[in-house]
Amino acid sequence: MNKTNFVWRTLGLAGIAAVFLYFIGSIAGYLLDPLTTAVAYSYRSEDSVTVAGYLVREEGVLADNPGLVYITREEGERVSKGRSVAVVYHSQEALDQAEELEDLRIQLEQLEYAQSVASGSQEVLKLDSSIMDSIYAIRQCMTDEQYTDAEKEASSLRTLILKRDYTYSGEGDIEGQIESLTAQIRSLSSAAQSDSSAVTVSRGGYYSSLVDGYETVLTPASLEDLTPSLLRSIQPDPTLTSSVGKMIYGNTWYYVTAMATDEAALLEEGDSVSLRFVSGLQQDVPMTVDRIGADEHGQTIVVLSADQYISITTLLRDQNAQIILKSYDGIRIPQESLRVWKRTVENEDGTETTESLVGVYCRIGVEAWFKPVTVVYQGEDYYLVTANPTAMGSGMSEKQTELYTLRAGDEVVVTAKDLYNGKVIG
Repeated sequence: MNKTNFVWRTLGLAGIAAVFLYFIGSIAGYLLDPLTTAVAYSYRSEDSVTVAGYLVREEGVLADNPGLVYITREEGERVSKGRSVAVVYHSQEALDQAEELEDLRIQLEQLEYAQSVASGSQEVLKLDSSIMDSIYAIRQCMTDEQYTDAEKEASSLRTLILKRDYTYSGEGDIEGQIESLTAQIRSLSSAAQSDSSAVTVSRGGYYSSLVDGYETVLTPASLEDLTPSLLRSIQPDPTLTSSVGKMIYGNTWYYVTAMATDEAALLEEGDSVSLRFVSGLQQDVPMTVDRIGADEHGQTIVVLSADQYISITTLLRDQNAQIILKSYDGIRIPQESLRVWKRTVENEDGTETTESLVGVYCRIGVEAWFKPVTVVYQGEDYYLVTANPTAMGSGMSEKQTELYTLRAGDEVVVTAKDLYNGKVIG
């Protein structure tokens, strides 16, 4: 082997050995001082208690009717004293006439609309926009599983589409059709009035079609003497029925539950809490702790009251829920990322003091920088914190304040050793 080949071969082997040693060193360095990071993000944590209970309202069941009942009110609709909530038809023929009459009135409304606008006008453009809005509303209702609302929107959409057809077609004698429909409506109305009767209410309130038998069993007055054992034994009255529905009076409703006494001790009468139903309602309900009962074998009756959302809770009765005691908002970080940074501060008299700051190191570019925080909540494996840049000292520039402020989206260092401001960490 000549000398030149030997030299190149030696250099090649040395290069391979150097690369090998570099990777070995990198792996050893990582094992001895592993670097892991996580992204901080905005988060809300809550102190809550899971319960099961009943909604309680002042309710009055409307008298049952043997005829063919046609409900004229929406669920949860406000009805004034003396107004009707349903029409009772005394024969199938009368009900058929009423349905035909409703169809004729819809047609008349569509024709009158077509007569009032010209094709291509601004009103027609608004009609197209309303159709698109209705389609989006139906889609949203189906996504939220609000099928009753979706049915209402579908009915409205059909009317809008027919209006559009009449408006754009411009065919036929619209005025003559209107006169013909008006005559038919007048004739059918006279016949329908003689074979039907309206169901009116003697007291104003919110209408509900659901009668579940709890209306006379669970009342606001019964909450005064209710105990956990009585609540467990509550059963609906099977004889309480009505094809017409019921009325709900007032604006205040209650949620009653039997809680563990130690959990009930977290509450005081007059406290403000939030109630979150497991199903049936999309938003949290602000409520007041109305009553906390006496202990009965480790359980206590708790009554919450509210004066909002009564019109959209009319179908709810037996409900599982969470009582939200307190909420905490902040930036979520892993527990391992929280560190204590000690620094020496020179006092005015020349002496030095060591102070400790709580915070996290964040990777900014390839460097580590400490950002002080205040802990607001401790979870199972995380902390909620808020930024506390002023802990670094007063008189900082805007750029320095920005550097020491933790924000959602920052990359926090979870594991690493011997960190300090400006350390290159990759």
